[in-house]
Amino acid sequence: MEIFWKRVQVIWSIAVDLCFQRFYSRHLPSSPTDLLKLLHVSNSNNHNHSKQFSDLTIIVTGATSGIGLHTAREFAMAGAHVVMACRNITAANNIAIKWREEVDNDKMLNIEVMELDLLSLSSVRSFAEAWMQRALPLDLLINNAGIYKPGEPQTFSKDGVELQMQVNHIAPSLLTMLLLPSLLRASSPRIVSVSSIAHREATIELESWNSKVEQDKFSGFLTYGSSKLVQLMFLKTLADKVMQQKENADFKCIAVHPGGVGTNIDPMAYIAASTGLMFTPAEGSRSVIFCAASEDVNESLYNGFGYYSYDCKPDRISPLAYDTDACCMVWQKTMEILRIDNNYVLHLLGNN
Repeated sequence: MEIFWKRVQVIWSIAVDLCFQRFYSRHLPSSPTDLLKLLHVSNSNNHNHSKQFSDLTIIVTGATSGIGLHTAREFAMAGAHVVMACRNITAANNIAIKWREEVDNDKMLNIEVMELDLLSLSSVRSFAEAWMQRALPLDLLINNAGIYKPGEPQTFSKDGVELQMQVNHIAPSLLTMLLLPSLLRASSPRIVSVSSIAHREATIELESWNSKVEQDKFSGFLTYGSSKLVQLMFLKTLADKVMQQKENADFKCIAVHPGGVGTNIDPMAYIAASTGLMFTPAEGSRSVIFCAASEDVNESLYNGFGYYSYDCKPDRISPLAYDTDACCMVWQKTMEILRIDNNYVLHLLGNN
């Protein structure tokens, strides 16, 4: 009964948000291309020393479909070095070829495809090792890839972690930690993680991450929200740790709720998109692109962290994210699963 009423609460929150998202985002250009152009003008006018998009190196996970595809495409077309980190490298290469065919012959797109399977932590480590061998700065990491399995029983990956928790939190956290030295080489590194409004009503269920729980105590629907909550808490804690060591560092960690988007992550949502309430994947990418490219986010960050909604404006987060003890608990549990020392960030920054 408790799970039932929790579901009702979350569904109501999402439904209300969905009904008003087009109204509250009416000030945004419908096209992510137009939004990126506006950001380019705004950044140039207000920040004389801001980087051009063509100077950026960006890794986008899950770039073969949905929000990730449109995000990767817009930055690639703007001249950035875009790394499509995907499980299906054949699909990614075909997409890259198509994008290159869309531009003039004198314009060379700097697109790269690298294999990354978030269902395998060894794949994440292999990806990070291959990237780190280049000893290059990474300006922007966009943790976009995710899964949503609302009606399925508790299922574990080969790493022993519940599937949604692994793809939405554990694997992106491992990727972030392993790429952190590369990010810190950049002059203004930024991490953007695609979140969800579902995190607000979620709870922290540490025991279900990598341990079997009773069937009537597990809900795939609620676990999705929990995975987004703990990922946000982990990201906020990471920003705190970096800023404690480097108080004036230009280091940003941003979580963003892109709104109700019709993507292949949720077949029902894809069908519901025909009602006109839901965003298309291109529309959903606007807030992600804003958080990745806008210099104006600096004004709303606290200790390097911020949370934005689909209207490209700061929004409120779960009270649990302000609970220092809860954040510490999530951090420790995550690092334990990742087999990384709790003081990894301290040691890393101490050596810089």
